[in-house]
Amino acid sequence: MNDNLDALIGEEQWRIGRLEIDSYWHAIHYLLTEDISSWEECQIPFIIARKEKNNRLLINAVMGRTSIEGTKGSFKDFGPVKYLVPSETQQISEALLQISEKEFAKRYKEACVLNPDVYRTLWDEEVDDYWYMFQCVSEYYRIAAEEARGMLFYLGCFYGVDFMWEMQE
Repeated sequence: MNDNLDALIGEEQWRIGRLEIDSYWHAIHYLLTEDISSWEECQIPFIIARKEKNNRLLINAVMGRTSIEGTKGSFKDFGPVKYLVPSETQQISEALLQISEKEFAKRYKEACVLNPDVYRTLWDEEVDDYWYMFQCVSEYYRIAAEEARGMLFYLGCFYGVDFMWEMQE
């Protein structure tokens, strides 16, 4: 599979563009799932679930679900490429739309108090930056779901760049 990954990623039928979330990936993952595991360790058994304690929606929108064997890359890469099938992309898109700005801000405030061990530290004054990034992720999923697309997830120095996707205002 690794030898064919460039060809697979390059096929136009799979592409809607690339969403780059930079160093926000781990914190956004935590805000959506309350999970602090790293890229390689993440084995979340759900796409969408509800937390029993407060009925909070938990959404695995950043780490992907299924790893593609043989795609652990070079020293610049953090782990295998992961993917979602179109039905999973649709489920996540619908779930992301249920998170309001108020709900997101509440999650963010709680995270700042808990100070989870995530790649990028959460600071109170950055909530607007994270809300914007969440909106980008949400919109990206909406477009992918609308086009019945699956998703590929990759953490590292991406080399198959077609263009940087930006949320349209």
